[in-house]
Amino acid sequence: MDPLVIGLAGMVVILLLLALGCPVGLAMILVGASGFALIVGVEPALNVLETAAFETASNYSFTLIPLFLLMGSLAARAGFSKDLFESARYFTKGWNGSLALAAVSGSAAFSAISGSSLATASTMTRVAYPEMMKQGYHPRLAAGSLAAGGTLGIMIPPSVALLLYALITEQSVGDMFLAGFLPGLLAYALYLATVTVMVRKWKPSGEQAPDENSSLRKALLQFAPVGLLFGLVMGGLYGGLFSPTEAGGVGAGLALVFALFRGLGWDDFREAVTEAVAVTSTIFVILIGAEVFGFLLSVSQVSFAMVDMIDAYQLSPWMVMALIVGFYIVMGCFLESLAMILLTVPIFYPVIVASGFDPIWFGIIAVVTVETGLISPPVGMNLFVVQGATKNLHINDVMVGVIPFVLADFVRLAILMAFPAISLFLPELLGN
Repeated sequence: MDPLVIGLAGMVVILLLLALGCPVGLAMILVGASGFALIVGVEPALNVLETAAFETASNYSFTLIPLFLLMGSLAARAGFSKDLFESARYFTKGWNGSLALAAVSGSAAFSAISGSSLATASTMTRVAYPEMMKQGYHPRLAAGSLAAGGTLGIMIPPSVALLLYALITEQSVGDMFLAGFLPGLLAYALYLATVTVMVRKWKPSGEQAPDENSSLRKALLQFAPVGLLFGLVMGGLYGGLFSPTEAGGVGAGLALVFALFRGLGWDDFREAVTEAVAVTSTIFVILIGAEVFGFLLSVSQVSFAMVDMIDAYQLSPWMVMALIVGFYIVMGCFLESLAMILLTVPIFYPVIVASGFDPIWFGIIAVVTVETGLISPPVGMNLFVVQGATKNLHINDVMVGVIPFVLADFVRLAILMAFPAISLFLPELLGN
């Protein structure tokens, strides 16, 4: 059988397996190894399985993943999310929808030390949603702002999604983090604007100002640990004090110190480590699957065939980009964000490079579209995370509440595609 046909068939089979509920990593391992065996032979395929698992598990660069995840887990259990929400409430007081604005602002700040959209959405929902209900917020406004605010965790550095993209495409981790700053701030600004518009339709019935004990000093003190942690990690990274992997170690270590000062108990510490290990294990299985599947793509020449097809049909680079973005938006509604990146980047990356696009800019576009998928009905992951972190919240309210934020994401995507300099300005100014 033609290797190209096997490669294309493998892509279809993976989508079918995912539709049937098969884990992404396992699907890529099964299809990648089977397809490689059909083309090259069974024994080489077994060698690929061994090599992919060993190289992934022993890759020093990948130690960043558990370190940043542990930093976020410890920060969540140290109560930083509550402090950030309360701090943001001080700065948004007097505005219509101040709690929703504070929830988005707290999510943006927590994203700076979490790196995970699901963790940000879950943590901030447990803190902010009960208070919003007490003050007469419509469930749609409350749930929508929390689900959307959670997606900032995938863009604002240190982002696990940007980290993985950099590692699998051999781009600079530091440059990818820099590229995410301005798009992340753009998302934050658009979400704030969206909340101010939504408040006109779903005005809170009993919104109150923060208690009389709140003050600028207290708000700054509540924000200080997160600001210090973020500043030391990112400042040390770009100041040349330590490498990206060392930055992850410093971040996890400082998060542990802060958490211990705030009374972190043994049970909470064990839960934080267990959570970081569990998520890391899942990511590593997907990474191994992506490595195995990459061997199939290599021998079947699928990506090169796509480049040849583009040349044959004389598709312009922007037409290619539009097709890829459209695919991301649709599939992002059904697949988890990290799985989407690891599954598709090995396929699309050679096409993007051949089309003349900057790989760092494409990484931002890919993460933004995947981020949009996290809150896109009917099956965006953040929708169910927010519902699961609350009581008596109907999923329909979450779905309706996030629609304005999805539209804001489309506006951001259009802006970033029209003006690549927004993503590339900081890497060109401060990058390697």
